[in-house]
Amino acid sequence: MEEMNKSKSAVPEFGERFDAVIVGAGIGGLTCGALLAKNGYKVLIIERHEKPGGFVSHYERKGFLFQIPHLISGCGDGGELRRVFDYLEMKQGFVRVEPYQCYIYPEHEIIVPSDMEAYKEKLKEQFQPQTREINRFFDAVRKVNQGLRTNLLRRPFGAALALKLLAFPFIHPRSALEVMRTRNTLENFLSRYINDDKLRTVLSTPWPWLGSPPWEASALRMITMMNAFSQGAFIPEGGFASLADELVKVFTGHGGSLLFNHEVTSINAEGGSVSEVETHPRAKFKTPIVVSDSDTKRTFLKLSQRENFTGAFLDRIDEIPLSISGFTIHLGVRKKLSEDFSRGAIFFQPTYDEKKMFENVSKLDEYPDPHMLKWFIFAPSMYEPGLAPEGKTCLDVVVPGTPYNFMKRWGVESGGKRGEKYREVKERYAERVIESLKVAFPQLVSDVEAYDASTPITFERHTMALDGCWFDSASTPRAYLLRRHGPATPLKGLYLTGSKSALGGGIHPSIMSGVLAADSIMKGELSDLL
Repeated sequence: MEEMNKSKSAVPEFGERFDAVIVGAGIGGLTCGALLAKNGYKVLIIERHEKPGGFVSHYERKGFLFQIPHLISGCGDGGELRRVFDYLEMKQGFVRVEPYQCYIYPEHEIIVPSDMEAYKEKLKEQFQPQTREINRFFDAVRKVNQGLRTNLLRRPFGAALALKLLAFPFIHPRSALEVMRTRNTLENFLSRYINDDKLRTVLSTPWPWLGSPPWEASALRMITMMNAFSQGAFIPEGGFASLADELVKVFTGHGGSLLFNHEVTSINAEGGSVSEVETHPRAKFKTPIVVSDSDTKRTFLKLSQRENFTGAFLDRIDEIPLSISGFTIHLGVRKKLSEDFSRGAIFFQPTYDEKKMFENVSKLDEYPDPHMLKWFIFAPSMYEPGLAPEGKTCLDVVVPGTPYNFMKRWGVESGGKRGEKYREVKERYAERVIESLKVAFPQLVSDVEAYDASTPITFERHTMALDGCWFDSASTPRAYLLRRHGPATPLKGLYLTGSKSALGGGIHPSIMSGVLAADSIMKGELSDLL
């Protein structure tokens, strides 16, 4: 893969024209590029780093391959992503993670299977007085999912789809009612069905995958995520970087060009339509179509010319809240861990008070109390042994919600220098996390061979994500699905893909956002993939 990257890094001819230029080789941009190239478009993907994937990648420390993402949905037989991968004739395999989550609370330890019916029954076992409430909640989730399809986000709709949308409330009135009720936060939606405080907290435990806490996150985002993982959770064979590499192979195999170590600095337009992009180092490429896999605010407020948008539109973009970031510790352990660590993502919750845990981690000028710290761990090499040396284990420890402005941006010096002060703040924070980890798993950190830690500054530096946010703009009730950005924009020829798109953050949504963008550019020719 490294040789292929180098061979495609030669700068195309100055001023060369492309049918489409994609800003960023994140997983959404790669998907869109592969689909367009397969269908005969001359496509250039421009990436500021030396390798593709964005967040969907790994890096090596002492023979351990540390993953940035954790789980992906939609890859099983009949799954949404499987249709896309088969269409692209990708050879990527996947390993199923089952169960895919485990929640450790003071009074409950709950194994979460991907199958929603099985999960429902497990909750009934531990919350027997709430059986009726649990049934009502999962019934509501099922009805909402009946009315949701990715093709509802296509642009343009087409006459047949428009008629289906208009008819849906009459054909499925109860489902339509539940969809209306989800136009609120996850916290409010849970309160409608669940009276028990502890059970509400348990059901909202995986909110970090949404990018916002339960009192801010869209209920609809949680429901779509539950539905996606109900068909199975997976990691790619060979790790997540293998998935990005496979998309690159498809893209370049169909004649696509990849330009690494170049940063797009401007998306130019003439007469209200996209006309070219400029980069650093200095280059220009003519194109009538640009697909941005950069983040929302950078796309509209920095890369695009402001005169192409109304003031009201730009004000809305400027006011969009960002998703959370976090603090991650990667450990290379010199032993095989027990099967207790084969329970997917293991969330540790020292209390049932989600707001108190969030307040603890949100402080800007005080290190968190390790005894009130929410975190989750995941051991990817338990499923894909090739990620760690033989007989050893890769382990991720993730603290969601860690603020970007902690200790005035983690002690970074003027000019962005990450010096001694930055290292001191990062290590002191890591000590608090490890102290909390020892409470749940006292022997876990006794055999550490490799270690690395990532702050929001790290995520910002490697992906250019504003404030190091994981999922671009937050998936709030006012900014999700039809209320979020679709593939098309007010500027003719400018399209969006990645976590900022209508489907929200995560690998599955980002890949499907690439399908939506390509389908929109191709005037609906990819309808079978949606």
